[in-house]
Amino acid sequence: MNAVFAISFNHASDLYPGRALPILSANFLLIAMFVAGRVTAARRGRRQQIVERRYERLLMLSEDQEVEAHILQAISDVSVEFLEGMQLRPLLDRISEAVHDLLEVDVSLIEVFPEPGEEAVRFVRGASEVVFGDEVYNEVVHKGKSLLINNLARYPQYAALQEQGVRSVIIAPLTLRGRSIGLIGACANTRRSFTSRELRQLYSLASHVALLVGTTQLLHSVGKLSVKEGGSIGNLRHLKEQLSYERQLQEREMEVARRIQNDLLPGALPRIAGLLLEGDSLPAKEVGGDYYDVLDLGDGRWGIAIADVSGKGVPAALVMVMTRTLLHSLAPASGSPAEVLTKMNTHLYNETDPSVFVSMLYGIWDTGTSTFTYSNAGHEPPILHTGKTSENFPSGGIALGAMDEVGDVLEDNSLALGENEALLLFTDGATEAHNEKREMFGLTRLQEAFAKATGRDGRVVPAVLDSIRSFAENASQHDDITMLCMKRDSEL
Repeated sequence: MNAVFAISFNHASDLYPGRALPILSANFLLIAMFVAGRVTAARRGRRQQIVERRYERLLMLSEDQEVEAHILQAISDVSVEFLEGMQLRPLLDRISEAVHDLLEVDVSLIEVFPEPGEEAVRFVRGASEVVFGDEVYNEVVHKGKSLLINNLARYPQYAALQEQGVRSVIIAPLTLRGRSIGLIGACANTRRSFTSRELRQLYSLASHVALLVGTTQLLHSVGKLSVKEGGSIGNLRHLKEQLSYERQLQEREMEVARRIQNDLLPGALPRIAGLLLEGDSLPAKEVGGDYYDVLDLGDGRWGIAIADVSGKGVPAALVMVMTRTLLHSLAPASGSPAEVLTKMNTHLYNETDPSVFVSMLYGIWDTGTSTFTYSNAGHEPPILHTGKTSENFPSGGIALGAMDEVGDVLEDNSLALGENEALLLFTDGATEAHNEKREMFGLTRLQEAFAKATGRDGRVVPAVLDSIRSFAENASQHDDITMLCMKRDSEL
């Protein structure tokens, strides 16, 4: 740079004696203005890209909510019709119609496998009959996985479907108490492609349908119990004994689940310089899958996580074990919480039942900068108390295990905790706790309880939990309530 300046200066001196320095100064000013303009334009371009991406996400969210509203309406309509008649065939016919209309497909199909002594029930709506074949049944029925395939020509194992004129297919299992009782699907004969969002929506519908189908089967079985003379007492006694036995099994299962959960939760949280860390979990009678953890990542960095596994009992507890194992193996190797959650999602999606989802918030606390960098996978957003106000962050991401790819959805967010500021991480059991009037505790009350507890001496989490207990009074607790509080304190 100095050499270029010297050559330019000498050249200007030869052409314009006595005016070389002003000319070069003007040229450098123009160059600086040009560079500044390019930098400003680049920043403006980046800001515009960020705005466009946010707009696209909001648009997708709006579309999601609109479709979800249609699905909920369809479920509501079907449920009302079911309660009026409680018959299986009209129910399935109505469901196949709802799938056909909601997904706008060429063919929709729903099939329920036969009970002993019964025949399979199958409804197809559309232009033609479709036979899925053994490969599809192996994936959906035996493995219990949902299926989404666009352009079947790329998958020779599904050649039988392609020969029937099907180009794309989307299928979800009807699962009840861990076993497949049928399937629900849709086919496209044109270039129409299905999305993971539509698969999630179909699965949501399938879960509800499975419950309705299971109810009709139960009612049918109960109806078979003979109440005639000579057989009524024996049948009723057998039914009572069976119910008592199943109740004992459920109680044992809950005890096992409770032990697993207690073993996974940290007994005592580590002491972290400059940070007061508190955590506690109140299990409900039906043990859920709440989990929280703190990991020492080295160099003054700490991994902090809170999660909620769908379901109850032993199945949820076992998924909690897998979640903890994945976190402890993946977290030390990455400084990006979003990357850790993305990798966890891949494992959970491939290795767990399709009905299992894990909402999780995972972040890294840096003692050197007093910042918390976190990513949210469909979990309750944290509450920040700054001493004057309590701020609730927007929700983000999608629960782990729900979709195959979540890399475009999960992102890292950072916030700095000032002196005496506090951050509350919690599960939905806190906001959904209710009293005997069926009033929910809600987010507003939780924010107020957190602000009150943070503003006085003493531990924060026990005070917030006491507020929830006081509100609920004698009402039973239906879900686990779990909390983690991070409070900045320079004296620690």
